[in-house]
Amino acid sequence: MQALILFFVELCALRRNPQDLPASEILLAVVAVASLFVGVMIGLVAHLSIGASLAQTLFELATTLGALFVALRLMRLDARFMQSATALLGSGVVIGAIALIPLSFNPTGSQETDLAALGALLLLVVFVWSVVVTGHILRHTFQISLGQGAAIAVAFKVGVVLLMGIAFGGA
Repeated sequence: MQALILFFVELCALRRNPQDLPASEILLAVVAVASLFVGVMIGLVAHLSIGASLAQTLFELATTLGALFVALRLMRLDARFMQSATALLGSGVVIGAIALIPLSFNPTGSQETDLAALGALLLLVVFVWSVVVTGHILRHTFQISLGQGAAIAVAFKVGVVLLMGIAFGGA
């Protein structure tokens, strides 16, 4: 387990590649459960109910995995799904766990404090880092440049936020 955590930390530091992961349904399932747990924790720290947090996390997971599956199918790279999905979700667990720290500073709360401002700034840094890591994974998955991967990551993250706003009414 420690080696797996270290792998995802190194992936987030751009020192490992998604193709270095084994193509394992069990590993993908374990990482998906961890992703679900971290996503719910993020929602709870952001003052969502457990139901709303669970629903939004499941929606994001389904959207991410669905979009990856469709894109890989269109590019005839189906065999890369397991490793790419595991890499995306695993890196999301690491980055999401780290994001819990600035989120705990209540950057989205109603009170403007120096701590909340610091939390907002740190969340921006975490977001940019997330885009770079996702771009790195997409670069290796689709054999594109890091810039193209990062652009796709930004477009996808904006799209997910918009879809969640539609689906959950800004909850």
